[in-house]
Amino acid sequence: MLEENCRNCKEVITGNFCPNCGQRRYKRINRAYVVEEVQDIFVDVNKGFFYSVFKTLRNPGKTAREYMDGNRVDHYKPIALTFVLAGISIFVSTSVLKFDEIMKNFSEQQHINSKLMSDIFTIISSYYAILMVLLLPVFAFITRIPFKKEGHNYYEHIVMNSYVVSYYTLISIIVMYPIIFIFKQNPEKMMLISQSSFLILPFILVWFFKGFYDHIPLKKIIIKILGVVSLTLLAYILAIIASTVVFILYGMFVDKGVLEYAKPK
Repeated sequence: MLEENCRNCKEVITGNFCPNCGQRRYKRINRAYVVEEVQDIFVDVNKGFFYSVFKTLRNPGKTAREYMDGNRVDHYKPIALTFVLAGISIFVSTSVLKFDEIMKNFSEQQHINSKLMSDIFTIISSYYAILMVLLLPVFAFITRIPFKKEGHNYYEHIVMNSYVVSYYTLISIIVMYPIIFIFKQNPEKMMLISQSSFLILPFILVWFFKGFYDHIPLKKIIIKILGVVSLTLLAYILAIIASTVVFILYGMFVDKGVLEYAKPK
């Protein structure tokens, strides 16, 4: 086994672990790495959870770059971090703010008379955090397109987007939820605040990728993020069209009950 310097403390490593700090020998993030991390989500509680939260809040792009470059011993695994934060977000949203119940009542007040549309409206509003985690593979595919020349593979982009989602979830918990709590008795304002929060995502992406690729001029980062936003909107439209077609065909040929579920009352 070849010698190399530890990416965390610079000590010479001859085995699988650093003899000084205990960090594992550097290994590039690939499919096997991501699969292993997902398996560890529910059984591995790393001591670096709060450290990673603090570092992510300070500069998510720089933190992701450090992790990607091999400085990982003090960090909570990024994909696991997104799941834990999503769980906290859903708990606060449903148990403290009662967001799901309020949004369900709000949809009835707005005369959304299709049970399907009402349920979709409620789920997206209340459980967006876990939906964003589940969409990490899609986000990674999209962000890799404009940044492909930088040499990071698809699985590394999954980790990058884990930091983006974690940062957004943290901002939601720390900033957005307290504001929503103030307007808890006003569902219209709650909905407006919730929907408006998505408008900060392009700015978060610009900040993140400028921190991650600090050698790229800001102007080029902005242009690339505009491409990411455009591709995301295109993917969203195609997903809506595809899911609608599948839903209709399923209702016509398999179970007509689903059409009744979507039918206006």
